[in-house]
Amino acid sequence: MMAVLIVAGLDTGGGAGLKADIETVSALGEHPLPVLTAVTYQNPFEVRGYHTLPSEVVREGIRAVKDGFEVKAVKIGMLGSGEVARVVREETAGFPRVFDPVIASSTEKKLIDDTESLKTLVPGSIVTPNVYEAEALASIEIRSVEDMKKAATALVEEFGAEAAVVKGGHLNFTDVLYWRGEFYEFRGEKVEGFTHGTGCAFSSALATFLAKGFELPKAVERAKRFVEGSIRFSKAESKAVNPLWEIERDAHRWRAREELEKAVEELVAFGERLNPHVPEVGTNFALATPFGEVLAVKGRIVRYGQTIKPVGPVELNASDHLRRALLKMREFYPEIKAVLNLRYSEELVERSKRLGLVVSFYDRREEPEEVKRAERGTMEWGIETAVKRAGKRPDVVYHLGDWGKEPMVLVFGRDAGEVVERVRKLLG
Repeated sequence: MMAVLIVAGLDTGGGAGLKADIETVSALGEHPLPVLTAVTYQNPFEVRGYHTLPSEVVREGIRAVKDGFEVKAVKIGMLGSGEVARVVREETAGFPRVFDPVIASSTEKKLIDDTESLKTLVPGSIVTPNVYEAEALASIEIRSVEDMKKAATALVEEFGAEAAVVKGGHLNFTDVLYWRGEFYEFRGEKVEGFTHGTGCAFSSALATFLAKGFELPKAVERAKRFVEGSIRFSKAESKAVNPLWEIERDAHRWRAREELEKAVEELVAFGERLNPHVPEVGTNFALATPFGEVLAVKGRIVRYGQTIKPVGPVELNASDHLRRALLKMREFYPEIKAVLNLRYSEELVERSKRLGLVVSFYDRREEPEEVKRAERGTMEWGIETAVKRAGKRPDVVYHLGDWGKEPMVLVFGRDAGEVVERVRKLLG
């Protein structure tokens, strides 16, 4: 396991700074060595101020970990003061060093008492400014990729950086690396999610991949994709990136697969009772994870003689039809996590009502022409229509089909077990 020294400030909101750095290095399988430089007073909406630690405290912290670990890379973030910047420059000289030059918060609260002191850490570092930080350091206005290249060139050739990665998340989602006389562009796209802490996660991920021995361009590419995932799987509770996304995603997938496999076994046990209610196209059973990924039965559940049988295993994205229905329902009712489709019959609909379930429907004949023309828009329109028609959370949604479309009943639940129980009651 490689040791990565992290020199940065603490975000009391828990979204950026040392917390994000530690999680990033740990999630990527290496050992973080955190040294605190400053404590901010902040929440997801504002930075109210900060307190910088005495520079000698920072110095002794760095020396202690250097004496006890083989440091493979250093990540430097918020410093707070010019004096701390000087000490950090001295104590980290000679190490592979990723420098994230934190000047101000996203709400424009200044986080260093001497901006010029940050320039002393540029020589010999791989510096990773965002557009605004690159403008401040290189004194170049940035409005395009070409401007990003000019700033990166200046940071290397005029300020002495080993390399410069100018991040374009605030501009065009393209990052520009200038290293050993060559430019590398890393294109991205807008990712839905929270972005607080992206700079910290990127620089820590970059330092970690360098510690693992990746060449710089590959390390930048992997760090960028890691951060995109941390945004995509960010959490509303923290209002920040989620560096633990890969670990949590895999854990959620495993739990969902276990839950759905057990529910499918219970469903198969209904055998002859469920067989007549399996549609011609087959039944499927889908379950969403907290991250909105959806697992289902590959190849569906089909009639097998007088009973039923799953064709394949539980897999991610095994049913596009139910995935879209479930995700649309979750837009209105996030607590809904499971859905199963059955062959439509008046008997099932009437039983649902007698059981006290909330039943709603949509009529495909009412589908707007623009939705019909759109690729795969019918399901989303249908679920939204059914939700609005019910005026509350529907437990069962049905439609009567259309030309070439089989009528269907969808049974929703807060988990796979609740869906199985509802099906059991519907079967009498």
